[in-house]
Amino acid sequence: MFRNKILGVCVAIAMLCVTNNAEAQRWFRTSSLEFGLIGGFSHYSGELTNEQFFEVQGLKGSVGLITRYTPHESVTFRLSAQYGSLEGDDKWHEDQTDPMRRDLNFTSSLWDFTGAAEFNFKRIPARQKSGVSPYAFIGASVFRFNPKSVFVYDPNSGIANYQGITYSSLEDRDGEEVELQPLATEGQETTQNNELERYSLTQVAVPVGLGIKFKVNHQFTIGVEYGPRITFTDYLDDVSGAYVEPTQLQAQYGTMSAAMAYKTPTVDANEILDVDNPKLRGNPDNNDLYGIFGVTLTYRLYGNRAICPTF
Repeated sequence: MFRNKILGVCVAIAMLCVTNNAEAQRWFRTSSLEFGLIGGFSHYSGELTNEQFFEVQGLKGSVGLITRYTPHESVTFRLSAQYGSLEGDDKWHEDQTDPMRRDLNFTSSLWDFTGAAEFNFKRIPARQKSGVSPYAFIGASVFRFNPKSVFVYDPNSGIANYQGITYSSLEDRDGEEVELQPLATEGQETTQNNELERYSLTQVAVPVGLGIKFKVNHQFTIGVEYGPRITFTDYLDDVSGAYVEPTQLQAQYGTMSAAMAYKTPTVDANEILDVDNPKLRGNPDNNDLYGIFGVTLTYRLYGNRAICPTF
């Protein structure tokens, strides 16, 4: 009799395992974490895009890593690290025959580290194999930039013929890519502008954006998104305030500082020295911003194997 009871228990356990295996697609374990890649384009908006939101010519490649954590179907938390670049150029919109054109340009590398919360407008249950979910996100970013520009030696330029500027000393630097922040092209921290601090190359921003996620299966999700970064600096392009008298720049930061500050074909000393109506290089009332178009591919750990009890 006891042997029959043991046999019955073993049969019941075996049947339970078979049933569990048959129902495996309905029982699974899924992680709340996703890991993946993000790639797309970055862009800048500011004085050198003529205050337009972005220039198609300024779109640059961007690539990075992303991880998502979804504790609840309506909210997802994310971390990302991306590398891209920024570019702006007056030639995109200025009349190149205008003798008063500004003629400034820059390029910059971009490191963006972002933490944000995604608010999913349509929930996709974890057990659901596929689905589509639009979302909005907001968070905080730390970014690193470094504006540069290529120096072009032109002995006929306005700054080359400005009294007191030793422009000929730069002849052997023709074609050199120059970092702009160390040159203090708007007179930061000079004797005359001691209150104007040099801008930091590491800044914070507020990312806001929209996107849509496509759950392909239990493991993979593809997303498309766009997120502008609202910055607190007007110097992504090294352009913000007023021109400074060139010999002041040369005295403190060297002739290259004056040359990169003044790329206009003409330099009018009287206009520069007009304290009551200074000539502006940029628009100090509007900060610059940058944005990132991204395509994400993430992988979520998932298992659907039924587990039988062990003795």
